[in-house]
Amino acid sequence: MRTTISIAVTPREVEKTKKLAKKRGFPTVSGYFRFLLAQDDVDLISEAELVQRSAEADRLHQRGKLIAAKSMSALLD
Repeated sequence: MRTTISIAVTPREVEKTKKLAKKRGFPTVSGYFRFLLAQDDVDLISEAELVQRSAEADRLHQRGKLIAAKSMSALLD
């Protein structure tokens, strides 16, 4: 069973959301929002983890352990 949720947004936000949903291949804004909610459960990291990863990247950079690549394909070569 589905339930409707109402949110208040500006007309500009409505148009932006519709364009983003279409651009990303969603037939409806509802489908786009369901996708975004599912991503919140899966892909987000905590602030503490973000800080930890940033600190590790800084350490690797200082040690010269990072690889400079112009693209992902260049990195894989």
